[in-house]
Amino acid sequence: MEENSNLTAERSLEIITEQIERSRQAVSKTTGESLYVSGLCTAGMAVVVAVVNMITMNTFGAAGLGHLLWLVLPVVIWLASRRFNKERAKAPVSLVGSMVAKTWTTFAVFVLGFFVIAIIWGFLGARLMPPSEFKIIHIRVAPVIVLLMGMAVTITGHILRQRWLVRFGIIAGLLCFVWEHFYMGEWLLLHLLPLTPHESAAYIASMPCLTIFVFALVGLLLPGMMLKKQCR
Repeated sequence: MEENSNLTAERSLEIITEQIERSRQAVSKTTGESLYVSGLCTAGMAVVVAVVNMITMNTFGAAGLGHLLWLVLPVVIWLASRRFNKERAKAPVSLVGSMVAKTWTTFAVFVLGFFVIAIIWGFLGARLMPPSEFKIIHIRVAPVIVLLMGMAVTITGHILRQRWLVRFGIIAGLLCFVWEHFYMGEWLLLHLLPLTPHESAAYIASMPCLTIFVFALVGLLLPGMMLKKQCR
């Protein structure tokens, strides 16, 4: 009787383990598609923001107005994901899927909150402080966002037990953070190209778009494609 109970307990544990693994595989495919769609939308939005920045700078002399479009990105991703998955039967939410969803929901809340705070601070600081002082303490949004994106990708990799996805998140997040935080793009731009002050302002306002565009390709789109291919 006791042996039968042990066998039953072992079999139950095996069944639970198998179900979790199947759930992880299913969530991996869904996550891959979500990363793929998010990467496409983010890269596309980076191009749109850069173009709008150039137009507004040349037309109104105002740099950076296009960055307000980033507030629309979550809606764009949500609509694109719904259209992409509209014909698929809705699968029940699993523990693994719930953990992945909560990871990216937390990321979205922090990013949107930080972005709004940065906009308000930039609006007030630019009007209450001299330019030299504001330049030192103003909030740089792009480095923090790519770092948070890298962390979200890394945590997703841990949940799905995909070590390569963990590496993607760490490498893409840290490299893009260093590139943006230490003004490497601006330094190269100003030292390699003969630009007028007006042109420099327009290009510098759009440099974060390049950072986010690269991260969208390396940290979201490419891992999404690999996850989709792996789970076929």
